[in-house]
Amino acid sequence: MELEKSSPLGYIFVMYLAVFRVCPIGTYAEDYSSMNGRFNGIRLQKIPRDSPSYPFDSTYQLLLKSKQHAENKAQYQFGSNIEDDLSNNQENRGRKRSSNLYFQSSRDLKAESGHLVSNDVYNGITYNEKYNYIQRPRYPFNCSNIHDIKIKKKIGHGVSKQTFLGDYQGQHVAVKMVTRHLRDVRECFEDLKKRKADTPQMKSKCFAIPTMKLMKEILLLEQINHPNLVQLLGYCVRSEESDSTDISEHGVVAVYEYGQRFVVDSLQLESWQLRLQQAIELANFLDYLENSPLGSLIVPDFKEGHFLFVDNSIKMIDLDDINNIEPQCGLQPKHQSDCEYDLKCQRAQCLGFNAKTNMKHMNRLLFKRLLFPLTFPDSIIKDIGQVNAELDSLNYSGRQLFYELKTLQTVAENVEHKQS
Repeated sequence: MELEKSSPLGYIFVMYLAVFRVCPIGTYAEDYSSMNGRFNGIRLQKIPRDSPSYPFDSTYQLLLKSKQHAENKAQYQFGSNIEDDLSNNQENRGRKRSSNLYFQSSRDLKAESGHLVSNDVYNGITYNEKYNYIQRPRYPFNCSNIHDIKIKKKIGHGVSKQTFLGDYQGQHVAVKMVTRHLRDVRECFEDLKKRKADTPQMKSKCFAIPTMKLMKEILLLEQINHPNLVQLLGYCVRSEESDSTDISEHGVVAVYEYGQRFVVDSLQLESWQLRLQQAIELANFLDYLENSPLGSLIVPDFKEGHFLFVDNSIKMIDLDDINNIEPQCGLQPKHQSDCEYDLKCQRAQCLGFNAKTNMKHMNRLLFKRLLFPLTFPDSIIKDIGQVNAELDSLNYSGRQLFYELKTLQTVAENVEHKQS
């Protein structure tokens, strides 16, 4: 890894400040109010966490709420009108985001628990108080309680981060962090050793880029939300320290919902009803990526290891390579039509390239297995075959595929109902 004189470590904290979601009492004691977006100073009295007067739910209560939410919601219910579900209108997107979150936002928590608290609960708190609570608990885990997670074993790793199985009061979670055992970090150490520059200060720079990738993943999940994206349960950003594997000391730690390992070949063992439902969900996911709040997003690398099974849904777990950059075109007069997929050059960009690429990769990895025609009922075999042909030609958008598969699902269910 090539090192420059200037270290990008400081950028990590700039990115963290952009999140601006969690902060300890005594640093920033403000919270967003509903009064025209102004800041109102709110400070907590020293109240025991288990007290009925404590205005925020405990971590365990939040996890229980998440579990109850998942049980009550057997499967993600798509709206009858996908244009309403996935509208580009900012107000509608905000409404859908809040309804799909497993863990309530800080404002939701405050609204829910506010009836328990009178105004005299809020008063001064000093730096000498024994307990410093996280004032705005958007997620169940943050720097004040992340050390309560017990790390059991390593369950996965990539080029820039490792994933560990964590246990919190009997519930499994996935914990991601950057360690010295990652390939990027090891190669950087070896390069420093060859140049005889392996001082502690220089070694610390080897963690900078992998840590920034983990921060990017956290920030992305702060801005986008879909049932087929792994659920972020919290994070802690306290320093650039990445050499320690002690979760109470590690600089940047992220916590996610836990899922089962995804094996593509296991899809053939599922019922056709489940496979069709999973294909519908993934079509909806592709449409969301094309129309996300951040623009049309591309997943450059669709891999089996980038997905998990969570409650029979296929969820993407690796987001650090996602971006919204579409190829440039038309910069030279002789190359006005230099876009792939026969796309037109618009505003010096190959608009639609990201969506087409996502569809191609998703079809190669998942749709060909989920939608294998001979495994479906006779009533829709021919139509499923036609869908496969259209997918191979990349003639579908995510939205069109969603509509087509929902229609076939209804047809098959009606035929089954009549036969029974």
